[in-house]
Parts: sequence; structure tokens; C-alpha cells
Amino acid sequence: MKTFTLGRDHDHPISIDNTHSSVSHTHATITIDGDKWILEDSGSTNGTFIDDNGSFRRYQRVSIKPDTWIRLGEQGHRGYYFKARRVLRPNDYREDFEELYEKYQEFEDAKKRLESQRRISKFVAPALILIWYGLSYCPPGIKNSPDLSRLLILLPGLFSPVITHGLLNNLEKRIKKLQEELICPKCRRPMGKSEIINREHTICKAH
Repeated sequence: MKTFTLGRDHDHPISIDNTHSSVSHTHATITIDGDKWILEDSGSTNGTFIDDNGSFRRYQRVSIKPDTWIRLGEQGHRGYYFKARRVLRPNDYREDFEELYEKYQEFEDAKKRLESQRRISKFVAPALILIWYGLSYCPPGIKNSPDLSRLLILLPGLFSPVITHGLLNNLEKRIKKLQEELICPKCRRPMGKSEIINREHTICKAH
């Protein structure tokens, strides 16, 4: 069993400088006992948080995994963000950059699918108009009812935005979420395409 202390004191495994001023000098601990990882706050002033489905929640003691995102202290630059496995390999970001590259590929694939869906969506309204127009003349009951015929003419305009929205909305949300996740594993600043491909951030020099 190994216990790693986290904070701004220099003898801790992760070097947290004083720019992250909301991190306490002795902030939290991670205890590793085989496959069991436990994160515990050490009575810090500003709390210890883990990523829970996209938002950080505060915990006093919680079971975590090596790839769990942790935040020590306040949100933003005054806090400090890292994955739990960093305690074992403090300055080795190779695994993080591989995951980031896979996420980038997923992001690019989603953008291509969105463009394809946008092209398809242009044909939704015309297709509905043709279908409705055919229905308005084929069945005798509809053909002999002017009000029903007019209603069928209006239906494409009502349904096509709903169908188009359904085709595009989920993809657009997914792309936005993926874009927000294309950040440096060290400094959490956005990364560009070339930086992700080269597995190195030009600002903080993480690699």
C-alpha cells in the first residue's frame, strides 16, 4: 500500500506551484492498495473535487480510478487539475496524449457526420412535400376534402424542422462536448490540431 500526499509543499510527488493559490500546502492524499484507489481530503480550505459526468463534485473521501480527473481547490486557474495516475508518473503525459488524440479523431469523425447529415436534411422537406402531395390526390376521402388536402400541404413545413433538428441536434451537442475536452492534460488550456498530433503542448511544454 502506498499513500501520496498532494499539495503545494515541495516534498509532494506532484509539484504544485504557488500560482494555484487555492490549493492548501497539504491538501489531500491518494492511497493505492492494489486495484483500490482512495482519494481523501486533508482538511483543505477550498475542497477536493472529482469529475462526475462532466461536472466537479466535492468529496471528503471517495474511491477513484487511475483516469479520474481531480481538482484541488477552486475552479479556474487558482485550482489544480490532474488525473489520479499522475501520482505514479508525475511528468509523463504520453498516455494522456494518446487518449487526447483518440478524442480528436472522434471529434473530426463527428464533424464529418454532421456535414453529411446537413446535406441529407436539405432533402427532408422536398421529400415530405412529394409524399404529402401524393397522399392528397390518391385516397378518395382526402381528394374530396379540400380542408384535409390543404392540411397535408402544410404538414411538411411543420414536420421538416422537427426531423432536421433530431438529425443534427445530438451530433452538434457531441461535437461541442468533444471540443471542450480537447485540452492539455497538464495546464488544461485548449490545444490545436498540430499540438494534438505531435503530442506536445507549445505553451506548458507537456509531452
